[in-house]
Amino acid sequence: MSTGRNSFSYEEYYRRHLVMREFGRKGQERLDRAKVAIVGVGGLGSVSSTYLARAGVGYLRLIDSDAVEVKNLHRQILYTLGDLGKPKAEVAAKRLMEMNPLVKAEAIVERLNEDNAERLLGGVDCVVDGLDNMRTRYIVNRACIKLGIPYVFGAAMGIEGNLSVFHPPETPCLECVLPNVDDRNLPSGEIRGILSPTPGIVGTMLSMETIKVLADMGHPLKGKLMICDFNDMYITTIEIAKRENCPACRKQA
Repeated sequence: MSTGRNSFSYEEYYRRHLVMREFGRKGQERLDRAKVAIVGVGGLGSVSSTYLARAGVGYLRLIDSDAVEVKNLHRQILYTLGDLGKPKAEVAAKRLMEMNPLVKAEAIVERLNEDNAERLLGGVDCVVDGLDNMRTRYIVNRACIKLGIPYVFGAAMGIEGNLSVFHPPETPCLECVLPNVDDRNLPSGEIRGILSPTPGIVGTMLSMETIKVLADMGHPLKGKLMICDFNDMYITTIEIAKRENCPACRKQA
């Protein structure tokens, strides 16, 4: 296959993947066939979507209703000053397909909520968390449980981050680990801030976990929570357990 004004082949683009013993052609073909939804293409989503597109995930569904603002630019690497006021999802989709014309990125300029979550997330193999609030994460968590889709969770704030892979009944869900978190009781990005590399590091890890899930390689963070403090470069992974009375996933047990 070749594409674009400056033609190149599939073999050329993915050469460094294809020679990997632990990934190789089988892993690449799994990515080719994969469909991924990324909810939010801000700091986390713009980084994770970039690596997933360049890695060759065949279809990326980018769900975000926001427009590009100046305050986004220090950390949301897909956007420039020329994109101000434009829908993030549309800019991101266009840019990702310019990076890798071998993949398709679809923009969904719509805010995910309880009424549309199953429709927006249906038909994909994995959901990636690019969100900045717990309320929407809970909606995504429950929709993924109902649809039977792995949910690659990530969060970043200040110089800290968290990651996990939720896929009940094989694993706990988000509400087993972080129940009843009210966004009103959390410091917002406007107040606490976020250092520009923080979502870059966490977003890169999100893409790695997603690729591991899709390509069935390595050991994804299933049943584990990674806690990152980049101030001291302290990264630890802890075991997490299902909560017996979890209102979200107890029926999957």
